[in-house]
Amino acid sequence: RFEEKETDVALGVKAIELLHLGACDTLVIVSGDTDFVPAIRTAKRVFPGVQVCVAFPHARFNAELQQIADFSFRIRAARYAEHQFPDPVRLSDGRVLRRPPGW
Repeated sequence: RFEEKETDVALGVKAIELLHLGACDTLVIVSGDTDFVPAIRTAKRVFPGVQVCVAFPHARFNAELQQIADFSFRIRAARYAEHQFPDPVRLSDGRVLRRPPGW
C-alpha cells in the first residue's frame, strides 16, 4: 500500500526556512529524488549566494539534480559500513539498540 508521507516537502520547506533565518549558507541534500528540485531552485533564486550540494546515495542518481546543484557526489556502498554505530549501542537510559541483520 502506498502512503505519501510528505517528507521531501517538509525537508524542502525546512531548508528554505534555515536559509531565511540565516542559519546556513550551504545546503547538502542527500537524495536522488527530484521532489527536491523545486526547493533547490527556490533556494538558489531567493538566496543567490547559497551553495547547494547533492549527495547521491548508493545506486541513486538523477541528472536533473546534478545539473541544478553547484556540486554533487555519489556515496559508495562501502561508505555506509564505514560510518555505522557499533553494534550494539547502549543508550544512557540503559536500553540497548541492535543493528538489523542485513546492515
